[in-house]
Amino acid sequence: MTLMAGVGACDGLAPPDQDPWLGGVSREGPAAAWTVQVATGGHQVAVLGDVVVVTDEGTLLGLDLTTGRERWRRDVTGEYRISVAGGLVAQQTTDGPLEVVDPATGATRWRDDRPGWRHVVRQEAVYADDCAVRREAEQPGCVVEARALADGAVRWTLPATVSGVRDDRIGTREPVAPASGKYLLAGIGDRGAPFGAVDTRTGRPLKGRIGVRGWYAFVVGDVLVSTDHDPPRGDRRCTVTVTGVAAADGAARWSGAIYSGRRADNECAKTLADRENGAALIGTGSRVAAVTEGGRPQLVDLATGDTVWTADGPGAPIDGYGTALLVRQFADQGPFRLLDVESGRERWTVPDTGLPGTSASWASAVTGGLVAVSGATGDRPFVLVHEVDSGKQLGRFPSWLAGAGDDWVAVTRGTGVRELTLEFVRF
Repeated sequence: MTLMAGVGACDGLAPPDQDPWLGGVSREGPAAAWTVQVATGGHQVAVLGDVVVVTDEGTLLGLDLTTGRERWRRDVTGEYRISVAGGLVAQQTTDGPLEVVDPATGATRWRDDRPGWRHVVRQEAVYADDCAVRREAEQPGCVVEARALADGAVRWTLPATVSGVRDDRIGTREPVAPASGKYLLAGIGDRGAPFGAVDTRTGRPLKGRIGVRGWYAFVVGDVLVSTDHDPPRGDRRCTVTVTGVAAADGAARWSGAIYSGRRADNECAKTLADRENGAALIGTGSRVAAVTEGGRPQLVDLATGDTVWTADGPGAPIDGYGTALLVRQFADQGPFRLLDVESGRERWTVPDTGLPGTSASWASAVTGGLVAVSGATGDRPFVLVHEVDSGKQLGRFPSWLAGAGDDWVAVTRGTGVRELTLEFVRF
C-alpha cells in the first residue's frame, strides 16, 4: 500500500526546473531502483501488488514495481486525483467523471460520468451525490447514493437536504481511502444541524444531527463529533472546541476542549495534522493526537473526553501512522520526536531539518517502516528517511518527497523545464 501526494513546487527554494542535486546537498542511501520522467507539479504515488500507480499531468501511469517499466497508461482530461480502495484505483476529476480502474491492467471496471456529480470514496463503496449541481440550478433537495466499489451497483439511495457524505477523515492519508465504518455523516438535516447519521449498510437515516462551524465533522464509533479550531474571542490557549452527540438518538455526548500546537511565532496552529496529507486529525478510531493547554502532546478519546496519555516535554503533532506519532517542537519548525501511540513514550529524536512546515516544499510521511521529512540547505531541498523503530537515518536525497510506503520512498528532482525525474527507492 502507499501514502501521500508529493510536492513539485516551492517557495524560496530552487524551482522545479533546476536540479536540487546541485548546490552542495550530498546524497546518501541506496540507489534508485528505477526512475521515470514526469511533469512538474504534485504527484500521487501508490503501490498495489506489483504495480506502482503514479499520477502525472494528463496521464495516469501503471509501472512495474521491480523495473519501473510502463505496463499501462491512461489519458486524463483536466485536473484529477486518485483514491486507493479495495485493491482498486478510483480516478476522479474535479467535476466528474469517476472511473474505477484495475491496477493490474489499467482497464476501467466501471464509470460514473454524470456531469457535476460528486464522489466520496471509501474502502467498501463510493458515495455519489448531485447536491452541488442542483444547488447551482437553484433546485431544492438532492440525492445521495451508495455504489459498490467493485462493480458500481447501486446499494441504496437517500434524499438529502444540503450536501452529500462528509469526507473529513481521521488518520488515513491520501490517496488511501478510509473505511466507511458503521455510520456515515451526510447532509440530511436542517440549517441548524445540517449533518446526520446514516446507516452505512442500508442507507437508513438515524436521529442524530450535528452542526459544523467551518471545520470538521466525523463519526467516531456511535458518536457524531464536530471540531471548531477557531479559538473563542479573547482565548489565547489555542482551544479546539469539540461537540458530540449520539448517532442513534441525538442525545448529548462529551463536549469540551482540546488544544492545537503553536507556531514558532507563538500563534495558534489551529490544525492538528498536515492537511496536505488528507487527514483532518491524526489518530485511529476515536483516539486522536492533540496538545495540552500547556503545550505537551497528548492522545485524547473524542467519544469520551478521556486523556489516554500525555507526553513529556513540549511538541505539536504533525504526522502519524499505526503505532507512531511524529511531533515537532513547534507546529512549523524545530527538532522532531517520534512517540509511541500506545504509551506516549519517546522512541527517538532528530534535529531540525531547516525547512518550515509553512513551505510549499514541505512534506512528511510516517509509515509502518519509515519516517520521511523534508529539509533544506539554503535554497536546496532534500528528503531525510529514518527507520521508524530506531530512528536510524537510512537516506538523504536532494529532492522533493512524492510518496512513501513501508519499505520505499518516491522522490522527485528537477531535470528540465516543466520536467521532473521521479526516483523509486527501496530499503
